[in-house]
Amino acid sequence: MAAFASQFAHHLVAEECIAPQAKSSLLAMQPFQYGPATADGDRLRVHLARQTGQWAGLLSPEQTAYALAGVSASSVLLPLISMERGSDLLEYRVELHDMLDAVLVGELVAVLQQQGDQLNWQQTEAHVYTCVIAWGVAACFDTTPGAESLYLRCANTLHSSFSLARRQAELPRSLPLLQSTLYERFDALLAQARVRTWFWLAA
Repeated sequence: MAAFASQFAHHLVAEECIAPQAKSSLLAMQPFQYGPATADGDRLRVHLARQTGQWAGLLSPEQTAYALAGVSASSVLLPLISMERGSDLLEYRVELHDMLDAVLVGELVAVLQQQGDQLNWQQTEAHVYTCVIAWGVAACFDTTPGAESLYLRCANTLHSSFSLARRQAELPRSLPLLQSTLYERFDALLAQARVRTWFWLAA
């Protein structure tokens, strides 16, 4: 556990601050979100700290809250505005276990199950919650255990238009609008999941 403490604790500060210090790399080092450089050993240390009840001894409640605050839709979801072709949107999918720690994924699912209707997410299948982000376009959250993911779905009347679009100007919907609404809806879920995770780990 000392390795976990040495790796994460000095990157998360206990005192209040408006923003991370310049040139800091909070997202790359924090325990709730993963990046391409996150080693399997680091994920294991985070998991063991939770399961053995040693989290509070490694990170203070303030440090835990600070780390959770760094997780947002813009840091988890792939940006839509960078996509050129409509087929990219039809194939859009974010595997959440590749991006987030399991405890936060679990809390996101719990929020959907308990508060989804209040946050504009409707259950449309046994393991799928859907949220409209533009006319004819919806974000879908698949809650299948171990395979949680977020993807996009469009109405049949728009499918061919998206498939044929070779550049953004040909898309039938505005990418900035789709992205801003998607991020807003996902951030609403994250806000509740962060609170639940903090109480579970640090309260």
